[in-house]
Amino acid sequence: MTDHDHDDHRSQRPAPVDARPDLVRVRGELDLDTGRAAELDAALRRAVADPDNPTEITVDVSELTFCDSTGLNILLHAQLAALSHGRTLRLEAPNPQLVRLLRRTGALPLFTLAPRRPPDPPRLT
Repeated sequence: MTDHDHDDHRSQRPAPVDARPDLVRVRGELDLDTGRAAELDAALRRAVADPDNPTEITVDVSELTFCDSTGLNILLHAQLAALSHGRTLRLEAPNPQLVRLLRRTGALPLFTLAPRRPPDPPRLT
């Protein structure tokens, strides 16, 4: 495989963090060693600070495979920022590891947990 082929393959993978006004999605591992922490922090700050965004912002963690204290701190700071802006964060489809982390740290009651939503229907053009 050439470097060019490797770059093409990488560009076809979904971004580790993507966002829209009512939804922030994070994929893969969220820890001190990955670049996702800064990306997620920035996406959540934008989502909770924008006065035009909805009052409930979903953080889709269904494809999050691991979260350590770095990720937990980002989620906690985002929830506090959301509350200060009259919003809340809802964690969608957390895996058992994330639920255990939230429970063990006493952070579980600070978040609304929700099952995964069905995908949006395809748009007709």
